[in-house]
Amino acid sequence: MIRDDTGPASLDPFWTGIAPTYRAAPALRRRVAVFGVAFLLLASLSLLYDYSRPAEYRTAARLRIDMPGHGDTADERRSASRAAFLTEVEVLTSRPTVDKAVGRLAIIGVPMPDESLDPAEDYRRMLTATPVDGTNVVQLTANGSPPEVLPTLVNTLIDVYRNQLAERYRQDSSSRAAKAQAEAERLAVRVTEKREALDEFRSRHDIVSLEREENQVLSQVKGVGQSLNIANDRLVAAEAKLRSLRDSVAAGNPVVRARDNPTLSNLEQRASQLREEQHEMERTYTPDFLAFDPRAKALRMRLANLDEQMKQVREGGQRAALNEAEEEVTAARAAVERLKQQAGGDRRAVQAFTARLGEFKAMQEELAGLEDMHRAAVVQATGLQAAERIRVPEITLLEAAFAPGEPWRPQYGRDAAIGVSASLLLALLATWIVELFNRTPAGPSLVVAPAWVRSLQAPAARTPEPLAGISPSALLAGAAQLPRELNDAEIAQLLDELPDDLGIVALGLLSGLSIDEIARLEWAAVDLEHRRIRPPDRTLRLSPAFERQLDAYRGRRGDADGGLVVPAPLRTREAVDAALLYAAHDAGLAGADEITAASLRHSYVAYLVRQGVRFADLAGIVGRLPADLLGAYTALSPAGRKRALDEIDLFHPALRQIRFG
Repeated sequence: MIRDDTGPASLDPFWTGIAPTYRAAPALRRRVAVFGVAFLLLASLSLLYDYSRPAEYRTAARLRIDMPGHGDTADERRSASRAAFLTEVEVLTSRPTVDKAVGRLAIIGVPMPDESLDPAEDYRRMLTATPVDGTNVVQLTANGSPPEVLPTLVNTLIDVYRNQLAERYRQDSSSRAAKAQAEAERLAVRVTEKREALDEFRSRHDIVSLEREENQVLSQVKGVGQSLNIANDRLVAAEAKLRSLRDSVAAGNPVVRARDNPTLSNLEQRASQLREEQHEMERTYTPDFLAFDPRAKALRMRLANLDEQMKQVREGGQRAALNEAEEEVTAARAAVERLKQQAGGDRRAVQAFTARLGEFKAMQEELAGLEDMHRAAVVQATGLQAAERIRVPEITLLEAAFAPGEPWRPQYGRDAAIGVSASLLLALLATWIVELFNRTPAGPSLVVAPAWVRSLQAPAARTPEPLAGISPSALLAGAAQLPRELNDAEIAQLLDELPDDLGIVALGLLSGLSIDEIARLEWAAVDLEHRRIRPPDRTLRLSPAFERQLDAYRGRRGDADGGLVVPAPLRTREAVDAALLYAAHDAGLAGADEITAASLRHSYVAYLVRQGVRFADLAGIVGRLPADLLGAYTALSPAGRKRALDEIDLFHPALRQIRFG
């Protein structure tokens, strides 16, 4: 039977499963041939390369190298020992050591590498010395062939290195001890010469010691300096005393005190007694009586005489005190001048002696340094002589090298498995590439089917009736239940009944905002000058009605709600739905219980979808919508190519009919 797969019968799933079975036989043979040839060729090449590589063997030995460490502290000795150990690891595989080992191998008859111009360098490339972390153990490995030569090479190299290290240490020890002894003797000679020069310099310049007070010149200069300081202090005190006396005399204050002058003290005492008698008489008699009483007159005359005498005594004391202060200032100034002249005369001698004293101190410090160096050299020489026999490097062979039984590399089995696996993958890739260029377009096919299959052809070719009249848009529309859609008249009638605050919410829903975005909307996101509003994830244009309503509402309320546009009672979906229900009922709209915030937002989204807006641009206007809701909106979208955003009217027609604001 001839059947065309492009006809109605091609929709039959039964026939689509049987027909390729007969058509695929040539293609299957081609695929098997391509795969088999590619796999066998690639596997053969990989196995040939794998087993054609020469075998490389490996042997290893372990030895411990204990090197002495020199230093004052444990850390210094440990650090020095580690550094010496790492140095010996490098020496172990150095060219001189390998040369000696190769010479010994030649003596015992070990064959050298074939056609090699430098056997020592070839053997050196085979060797690797690796220190084990945290220990003084070295792992010495040799890689190459033939396998019977490798252990002999490693063990011979270890013997050569052990003998070489012992000989080198003996030579170094003797050399270090001799150098240390010679250095100690040389420093002893220098110390003796420097000490003699220091004694001669001391006696020539009459230097007693480094203490300045013990030297006569400096001690004398120091005494003159101290005397000059004392004289200056006395001069300052005398001048201050003279200045104070003159200031007291000019101010009329007494200079001479009664306790300092016995005569003045006696006069003041007698005057005090007479004043007491006068006060007693004044308390006893009247002033008129006292004016004519001879005894009172005599008492007043005696007081006047005593006051005159005290005045004369004070004036004489002031003159004497001033003269004495002036003489003291003159004497102090003369002493200062005399000491200055004496100090100036000794300045050159002091400078010269100070220079000699500095030289003497430098020579003494140099002598002390030489003595320290001499003591250190003596200690070092003695220590080397005593400790060289103790601090001998120890080489301990922990594990000798042995002849390897099997190759170290390459690993033929592992590499063969990798090569066969890679050949399998590459053969599959080659088969896919061949099939890619051998595809044939679909056409009529010859199908040979049994009689019972042909009897089933007619019923299977019929198309089920229930699916004939259903469009894909209708199927998608059932993905989600859409709210009620309001027409333009209903929206305008509802907006006329809304108060200002609820009108802001309704206009926001009809401009692309969700109820949650309206509840969180701040005045800072409203740009009335440029007629736009900025939710968190997009920017929306304001319709003229929404702009006027926001401007008027802001003028009345300002930022009374903490910067939020909508007042607190209207920030929940339940409160908005209740307020819209009341307004719809008052406006006389049918089905007022179906008018909610969701129905207003749905009315705006449906208006955009019916214009043929692209769903990619719809998210930039109303935000992201759930997938099931987008599936429901596809039923409202017109057929054909969708329109660009600049071809869509973003303002709902009902907003042009409202009167509030």
